[in-house]
Amino acid sequence: MALNRASRKEADSRLGLLKKQVSLQVFTLRFEDSACREARAVAEELAEATSRLSVEISDASVAGDLLRKFRIDAAPALVVSAKDAPDLRLYGVPTANALPALLDALVHAGSPIDPRSPLSAAARAAAGSAARSAVHLDLVVSRRSHFCAESAGALWRAAAANHAAGDPLRIVAAVRIVEDFPLFSAAAPPGAFAASSPFLLVDGKSTLEWPFTDADILSRLA
Repeated sequence: MALNRASRKEADSRLGLLKKQVSLQVFTLRFEDSACREARAVAEELAEATSRLSVEISDASVAGDLLRKFRIDAAPALVVSAKDAPDLRLYGVPTANALPALLDALVHAGSPIDPRSPLSAAARAAAGSAARSAVHLDLVVSRRSHFCAESAGALWRAAAANHAAGDPLRIVAAVRIVEDFPLFSAAAPPGAFAASSPFLLVDGKSTLEWPFTDADILSRLA
């Protein structure tokens, strides 16, 4: 089992909040390494907690159309999607403090934000009047960081608010677990990982270091 008793209890509690059907698309490899195998196992165990979560497993080496659809560039990757909600991506193994980050994504997808919220207004203001190509927001964080779920929550809320506002910023939101994708540590601000501090990349450039809020993320895109 990929999840221990405490993690399964947390998953049961959080997934009980889902108000609609949510899909979790898992991109793994035909010849799985330990990270792909564990990410897939976590997803499958989460699906056992509620009938409102469906899991689909895809081999990234032959799933070109799906990779383009969900804008996936590495494996393992998990994509949370639902009707009237943005796609939310997590790269790596969602265990330890990364599990609550994934659960938050599932709950956000299953409980859409009100388009009249102040955050949605902030998203429209950040976009301005000009159309943009996709904006890639990558949160780089350690699964050992106590701020993993909190920082991911800020990203998920910003993406959800933007979607509720009509996707004016075309956000591609992703959390990348640095233990599974260590090359991203090269983009860290000085001392970031010494303090287990999450940081946000906007189109590949380091923009915000923890602590930051969902409103901070949207304001930096203005």
